[in-house]
Amino acid sequence: MTGGISYKPGSLVRWRSQIFRVGQAVTATSVLLEDPNGGDPHVVPVWELSAPEPKPSANPERRLLDALHPDDLAEAKRRFSIIKPLLAHQGPGIHERVCAAAEAHGTTYPTIYRWMKAYEGRRLLSDLAPRRRGKPMPKLLDPKVEAVISSVIKDFYLTDQKPNGQRTIEEVHRRCRAAKLPKPHASTIRARLDALEPQEKVLKRQGKKAAHDKFGAVKGEFPGADAPLAVVQIDHTLLDIIVVDEEQRLPIGRPWLTLAIDVFSRMVFGYHLSLDRPSAFAVGLCLCHGMLDKKAELERLGIKGEWPVWGKPRMVHADNGKDFRSHLIRDTLDEHDILYEFRPPKTPHYGGHIERLCGTLGGQIHALPGTTFSNPKKRGEYDSSGKACMTLAELRHWLLTLIVGIYHNKVHDGIKQPPLARWNDGVIGGGTVKRPTGLPDPIANPRRLRLDFLPFAERTVQPEGIVWDKIWYRDPLISQHVRSREGSRLRKFKVRRDPTDISKLYFLDPGLKDYVEIPYRDYGRPSISLWEYKAALNWLERQGKQAEDEAAIFAAFEDMHRIADGAKRETKRVRRQRAKRDEMRRHREDLTLDPPGITAAAPPAPVGPAPAPQAPRKGRGGKPHLSLVVDNPAKAPAAPSDSFDFPEDEISKGVEIW
Repeated sequence: MTGGISYKPGSLVRWRSQIFRVGQAVTATSVLLEDPNGGDPHVVPVWELSAPEPKPSANPERRLLDALHPDDLAEAKRRFSIIKPLLAHQGPGIHERVCAAAEAHGTTYPTIYRWMKAYEGRRLLSDLAPRRRGKPMPKLLDPKVEAVISSVIKDFYLTDQKPNGQRTIEEVHRRCRAAKLPKPHASTIRARLDALEPQEKVLKRQGKKAAHDKFGAVKGEFPGADAPLAVVQIDHTLLDIIVVDEEQRLPIGRPWLTLAIDVFSRMVFGYHLSLDRPSAFAVGLCLCHGMLDKKAELERLGIKGEWPVWGKPRMVHADNGKDFRSHLIRDTLDEHDILYEFRPPKTPHYGGHIERLCGTLGGQIHALPGTTFSNPKKRGEYDSSGKACMTLAELRHWLLTLIVGIYHNKVHDGIKQPPLARWNDGVIGGGTVKRPTGLPDPIANPRRLRLDFLPFAERTVQPEGIVWDKIWYRDPLISQHVRSREGSRLRKFKVRRDPTDISKLYFLDPGLKDYVEIPYRDYGRPSISLWEYKAALNWLERQGKQAEDEAAIFAAFEDMHRIADGAKRETKRVRRQRAKRDEMRRHREDLTLDPPGITAAAPPAPVGPAPAPQAPRKGRGGKPHLSLVVDNPAKAPAAPSDSFDFPEDEISKGVEIW
């Protein structure tokens, strides 16, 4: 899908080099097109549509959230917290509510209207940030003053004494005078207070009961989940199965699954399957997968069925894990106009929908060979490692077949209909849904979305380039920023890095106001992942050597692979390393940062003579089965109890497995 396209009724789109107007959604993946010139209407799949030529926009130039000064970002968040309830309840009486908000926050009602207009244009948080005249050279606060503000907020403001903002400002000024430091402006302190998490503020100032009453989930329907993509819950789970490597088919460990669910329809929003432990990067990949179209992935894997879920959710709901609360995730969600909410600790029932989905999928995994079951008592004498035969890629194929073919088509107890039917009702109408939302708009710039979720750091530009983790990167594009200064200090620039491929950085160019790729300074270095980089450091440490520079690190990387490739019998640790390398390679192919439309190459043909064709194996009642082929027949399950087949008719209509 191309950028700038919308599937809302009345929107203009391009189809077969002509401009049409969207009439209405016919299915969850097709729309009715009306010819403005009076021609015949057409029903067209959304992936055949593209955006019309863009018209000159009167909107100001977009600013990157990453490029904002911290004070400007805090002020943008403060303004958004003021206008958010006004945007949600526009209509009769809006002027009175705007005037009341202006009086409560010490501003004027025209200012509130101006903020609302600026935000509604593109719904970007960065459009609410103050615009500085002239060359933007913000003066940062003294770190000592920042420390004073932070200590006052923690020790004075976030207490059960509940001091107001004015008393907090006076306390900051008092402590700065005592320390002989310059007093920060009152608006700067207020911006820090407004940027605090509402849940944390209520919890620390009013107690657990008040936080539970205000932010806790309620029984029955999840609050706010009244439409598709209204609320998305996300969580991690360690799967109860041991996977094997692709070469020797020997055990390498249990994988992690990051899963997101649309609460309204119970459709799976997105997923990420990996051998690495949960992280903010895994959260970002899962959310990216959910927001992007999945048709190409299903076609590449040969999975039949529909997964018509894409677009930005209104809110993401997660637990209090540090990977969910990271600034990377929260700032990116803010920039893309996605709200986020965290449930209190030790209250798993607040995330009951995603917990149930993880448990449901986990229960089905217990039927696979190599399962560890949920506890040792249930496992008994079952040899999980000895029975293991599925690779990570095969497990991914099995998992998506289960989700798309069965789970989405099976009647869900909570909503009394299949998730796919519920999603279609919410999008195109029908059933009990009276106000369908229409098809979600696709992500205009998938590349930028993925970049926004990449980890970042701030670095200076030296004559040799930019260094990150002792590896140097250089390109003529950054030569103009060599030893740039802000006052008496070297200026730091924001750079991002893809953990699956650290052979290049994404440098935020302040002139272009966009990210540019900066490759290795030494073009001869191999492309490696962050995991492989850390493995090389561990290798050097075991050898009693120091990682003095990048030459030593890459030499260790080559030694590791030379020894591993020459080993006749690899250990579990080495096999796991090899599997992770393959996983990173597939990730770079599947989630490329190139513009959409480029598909991954087909998998290589199997080596050796083709097997003789066999008749489909019969299941219960003589029905044919859809089987997942295992490369090594010697490791395949011999007993029917170890089978992981799906009856073909169950794929099409869903079965009672929950």
